[in-house]
Amino acid sequence: MTAEQIISVVGLVGFGGILKTSFDFLVATRKAKQDAKQTMKEIRYKAIILLCYALVNYDKEKTTLVINRPDINSFERLKNELYAEFINMSLFASDKVLIELKRFIHSHNTERLNDLALAMRKDLFGIKTNLKSNHFNIEF
Repeated sequence: MTAEQIISVVGLVGFGGILKTSFDFLVATRKAKQDAKQTMKEIRYKAIILLCYALVNYDKEKTTLVINRPDINSFERLKNELYAEFINMSLFASDKVLIELKRFIHSHNTERLNDLALAMRKDLFGIKTNLKSNHFNIEF
């Protein structure tokens, strides 16, 4: 294209149109990345929270765990899987979620699981909450 053709195109479309189109493209690209990240985080967090639940309630959940994840056939293998998830989460999880999962791995109990769930809720959806660590405890 010659300089005259470029000037003609800019004159026809207008500098504002080109600027708006460029801006819209950048915004759409950023939104697509954020949406993909959010979807991936939701999927991973759901899997991780269920693995944590299975660890806390291993005696009750080991049969279901083996059916759904035949590669996890022992308590130690489940702990190793959670550690691998912890390493993987370093790419996308918030600092608070990483801290809570580390605390859970060191001391896997219901209170730590609840703290992790609250941190994940906040990271995924920005939920401000007054719930405490014992809120999710349900006795049957």
